[in-house]
Amino acid sequence: MAHHHGKADWTDDERVQRMAKSYNVRYDDAFWDTFDTLTSGESRSVVADFGCGPGLLLADVANRFNAHSAIALDESEQMLALAKTSLEERTNLQSIDIQHVNFDAETIRVDPDSIDFAFSGFMLHEVASPSDFVSQVYKHVKSNGIYVVYDFVSGNEEMFVKTMSEQGMSEEQARKRYPHMCKHSADDIVAILETSGFSNCRAQTIGEIRAVVVGLKR
Repeated sequence: MAHHHGKADWTDDERVQRMAKSYNVRYDDAFWDTFDTLTSGESRSVVADFGCGPGLLLADVANRFNAHSAIALDESEQMLALAKTSLEERTNLQSIDIQHVNFDAETIRVDPDSIDFAFSGFMLHEVASPSDFVSQVYKHVKSNGIYVVYDFVSGNEEMFVKTMSEQGMSEEQARKRYPHMCKHSADDIVAILETSGFSNCRAQTIGEIRAVVVGLKR
């Protein structure tokens, strides 16, 4: 069941809390600098996070883009409960849509061409078919809307192991997780976005083991 390394974590309360606590490690200054380089700071009224986890990123993005609506989608009820609280407490959104969805098996229940900014963080390596998943996201993004993917990338196992060890994971555990969590290279992610219809795709790597990739829907 290597495929579900991550999914088991999503329903364990302690791990859900840990994910919320580690938010600033995963979404650090290097991430935001890269994010700002690849996205312009103009207002985007409808923002969505596919695989939103505890909702902290979605709240930050909603505030950054002066959004009036946020859509939080995740497979874990525990994560969605936290996301609802995060969005209610940290934003002044007019509308918060919380959706429980299994991205591998269910159709996403969002209007087509309705999202200005879509995001997936540490999510693409979890879905069974990244191309099918990104093609679904594409349908829901508006013309001139953007999709940002943030994930671990392949290419430097030692750096991944070192980074994970610094965050408290054992070396053995990190090596076991490397093939699963670093499934794609930055170029692979660009290719997945392009195949799904996104254009102007650009990628920037952070510390050799993470990448932020952005695609535009024309």
